[in-house]
Amino acid sequence: MTPELIEAPPARNDGMDAAPRVTVAISTWNRAHLVGRALASARAQTVRDIEILVIDDGSTDETPTVLGRIHDRRLRVVRLEKNGGISRTRNTAIRLARGEWVGFLDDDNEWAPDYLARQLARAARDPGADVVYCRARRHGGMRTHDGIMPEVIREGWVFPHLVRGWMPMISCTLLRRSLLMEVGGVDEMLRASEDRDLWLRLAERTEFAGSPEALVVRHIHQGAHLSRNYTFVSEDARILDAKWKAKVMASGGWTAYQRWRSLLIGTAELVRALEAADGRDVRDGLRSIGRLSRSLPWSAPFLARALVLTVCGPAAYRRLAEARSTRHPGVAPLETPTA
Repeated sequence: MTPELIEAPPARNDGMDAAPRVTVAISTWNRAHLVGRALASARAQTVRDIEILVIDDGSTDETPTVLGRIHDRRLRVVRLEKNGGISRTRNTAIRLARGEWVGFLDDDNEWAPDYLARQLARAARDPGADVVYCRARRHGGMRTHDGIMPEVIREGWVFPHLVRGWMPMISCTLLRRSLLMEVGGVDEMLRASEDRDLWLRLAERTEFAGSPEALVVRHIHQGAHLSRNYTFVSEDARILDAKWKAKVMASGGWTAYQRWRSLLIGTAELVRALEAADGRDVRDGLRSIGRLSRSLPWSAPFLARALVLTVCGPAAYRRLAEARSTRHPGVAPLETPTA
């Protein structure tokens, strides 16, 4: 069903009727204190042939007021009457986009001014790749938050790497809109892991081209995060497991599938262990450890992290992350749901 929209059309000049090269798609919900920064970085791009779509997923805070203060003929604000989740906002942007390329920019991240210029240049060097990505620099005011992601650049046919857990960050990617339409957009059944599924579907059809440059800042901040919601992440794990089991097994066999399944379960249980540690609920943390132990040896990395969180607490875990980042400067620290 097409969501009910309240759309504010841009004020156009005659020269704005042609389709732009890039559609910048910003999804936001109740982040009035953050969305302006992301939008400012989109407006500051050295590539001027763009349109900017902001999809407001039914915000109840000051987001509409913040967006209403910005006047830019390239900007179009689309407000969804009811909150429907990140996947629906992404599909709304894909449906309304007019650009050859779509760049998703999450409302808590920001682009360097030459982000689009460099991404388009990378695409021009590899015309067979319909997915172009770069790295992000994490920033959160704490040493354990700093680092570069992803650690490793993968190119070409990346499906096996995605199955093993590697993936780019969606705010770091430029995607050809025709391919997004071909694969049917984003799976709206997924509420927190829609990007993992999208990368797999795109990787079945096209090559990925990567750049080692860190052209995006991923801001680490307090507040609600989809990736820290155990209900969302665990249900997504169940959907992804059922959806991709046969293809993962066909691609890499039983061992590849066991690693894939452990990745999904481990991610969810690490979120649960963190919730338990923050709430000092040792029993709940031990239950997560028990569930992870059933998937050994593939779940060993997640089990070790859950043990540290449950037995020693989040502070000890973060000290471990800081020690690792000290030993390996310039790369992302141990990833946790708090990051």
